[in-house]
Amino acid sequence: MITRKERTEELYGLAEKQSSMGTALRIGLIGLAAGLWFYGNFSLTHSAMFLFVTTIAVPFSYMSWRKTRTQLSFNDNRAYQGLIRVKGIGDIAMLWGMFGLMIGHELNFFELSTLSSVLASILVVHLLAATLIDKRLLRIDDEHVVDSLFGLTKREQMKRKWDEK
Repeated sequence: MITRKERTEELYGLAEKQSSMGTALRIGLIGLAAGLWFYGNFSLTHSAMFLFVTTIAVPFSYMSWRKTRTQLSFNDNRAYQGLIRVKGIGDIAMLWGMFGLMIGHELNFFELSTLSSVLASILVVHLLAATLIDKRLLRIDDEHVVDSLFGLTKREQMKRKWDEK
């Protein structure tokens, strides 16, 4: 079985690989959206939805899929793998659900206040569900890396890099 430190390092390496290419790609896509808005007669709302899909939804969906695949290799327990899959699918579904709600608002299916309250509700429910799933994963595998621990470890490693420079 892989220790928590090894798991964290593997997940951190995965995030580090994706960040350099993702930054360059996002800058290019932001430039493309700005060009479409200025020269292509796109509305500001259409440009914002284009940016949401290209710079947030697609990259985060890919990162969530890669993280899920990596975490599946940490433990062979069926319950553990099922919960990891549920968590990964929930992350991706939340992003694309938000995009669907944005389209619904753009097509005048509901008002901005409804969109805001539904998005806030989805976010709160997603965070609570992720916390509960992490607690169940910790009961199954005490070496599981929860998202808050991964974020804390990532910050500590960044501080060490800055101190070395």
